[in-house]
Amino acid sequence: MIDVGGTAEMWNGIDFAQHITLLNVGESPNDLPPAIDYVQGDGRDTGLPSAGFDLAFSNSAIEHVGSFEDQRRFANELLRIGRRIYCQTPNKWFPVEPHFLGLCVHWLPRKWFTNSVDRYLTLHGWRYRPDAATSAALIDSIRLLTRAELQQLFPGCKIKTERWLGLPKSFMVWK
Repeated sequence: MIDVGGTAEMWNGIDFAQHITLLNVGESPNDLPPAIDYVQGDGRDTGLPSAGFDLAFSNSAIEHVGSFEDQRRFANELLRIGRRIYCQTPNKWFPVEPHFLGLCVHWLPRKWFTNSVDRYLTLHGWRYRPDAATSAALIDSIRLLTRAELQQLFPGCKIKTERWLGLPKSFMVWK
């Protein structure tokens, strides 16, 4: 199994016999458990063999890879390296933005969603009090997807909607 865009923390405390390869852009974390390997790389172009993994898994990473074309490359890479895939991502139309924890702020035009919006209208801003550059970097690093876009990115795959209080919170794609 490969976790594209994942972290070792997600797998801490889970006891199973499966070997996990983590692929992420950052440096390798220290003290990885023996069942976890780390590969530094880009999920849009892994350089790994086709169908090299039983499962290509990705949890809340595809929304961080850039433009829609970058997201297409990421999806194609998951489909290429995994004999099966699982990809989870937040729903653009859920009223709470999951990275900032602000109500409807992600629906504002980009030029309006500034440091002031982040700092004063989101839990992220209240907690971390980010400067303008930090807010801009986070805003620019997220492109949430709709169900229709996921259908374009993952043709022939199943998509399940996760709900919270009846509202469509996120999507799970699998093949």
